[in-house]
Amino acid sequence: MSVSKVLHGRGVNVRVSEGTAATIRKIALELDYRPNVLARNLRSRSTRTIGLVLETVPDLTGTVRYFAELLDGVTRMAFQNDYSLTLCNSLIGAGPISQMSDGRFDGLLWCRGNYGDDLVQAARSANLPVVIMHQPDRILNPDISCISWDNTGAAKLATEHLIGLGHRKIAFMVPPRSMKNPEACLRKASFFETAAKHGVNAGEADVLNWSDDASEFGDWWKENREYTAIMSWNESCAIAVLGQARLHGVAVPEQLSVLGFDSSSQCDLTQPRLTCVHQPLSEMATRATEILIHRIESQDADPQHFVYPSSLDIRESTARPPQG
Repeated sequence: MSVSKVLHGRGVNVRVSEGTAATIRKIALELDYRPNVLARNLRSRSTRTIGLVLETVPDLTGTVRYFAELLDGVTRMAFQNDYSLTLCNSLIGAGPISQMSDGRFDGLLWCRGNYGDDLVQAARSANLPVVIMHQPDRILNPDISCISWDNTGAAKLATEHLIGLGHRKIAFMVPPRSMKNPEACLRKASFFETAAKHGVNAGEADVLNWSDDASEFGDWWKENREYTAIMSWNESCAIAVLGQARLHGVAVPEQLSVLGFDSSSQCDLTQPRLTCVHQPLSEMATRATEILIHRIESQDADPQHFVYPSSLDIRESTARPPQG
């Protein structure tokens, strides 16, 4: 009991003299004693681990800073509170409820693009705290903590920026694998709605279902010179469009304006620098992790909801359309 008191801080009713405590520490050092964290966690029924569930495997060595900024926000808050982090692109189990509640994590930060009724029900029924990040604007379940971004307002800002410059033929790019992503759907719908309010025609015929590397750009440009701007549903695809435009000798923004969403630090390194709607990703991730840890350590904590506003970072990839 004395050893446990000195080395682990247990036993509030146990009294140990300074001399005995010094002897215990000296012997522990001589024996190279290390606490068994796993055994301690089993006794406390805590793993001190947060699960971060992602839609795709993060590419931390590529040209897009999205995942790096997301992880920066999560790890900053998790590590300073002595939590480990496990990255998952899927969870093992028969269904969402068993996946969330199989004992591997103290809490779960869900960043996948799947926000159907099954996830909402699973999060409500799970025996551990769950915080949902990046859920679409329309899902703000009062029983679940949610951190989101104003996708509708973001697309409105982007569309009005292009229309304000004089663009009337605008394409919206989204890869096939992201067509059903709730955020992509909200951004596309807001693009259509905002364009209509300003008397600009925009519909499904203006949607480009290109691959992530925008390799279809060259053939498309030969037949569609009337378009003067491309709005990509995310930063990664917008950077790919910039690369393809350069490859095919299309001057940006003199011939074609390009705009994206997210606006990480990578946008300042492209040629030209990429105009993007700004999503405060690192700040959002930090807040989501802070809420999750608070719910882990205070089981009666109320769910919290935050919808971050959007802003526009205007750089050099957008300009007035060419005359004529």
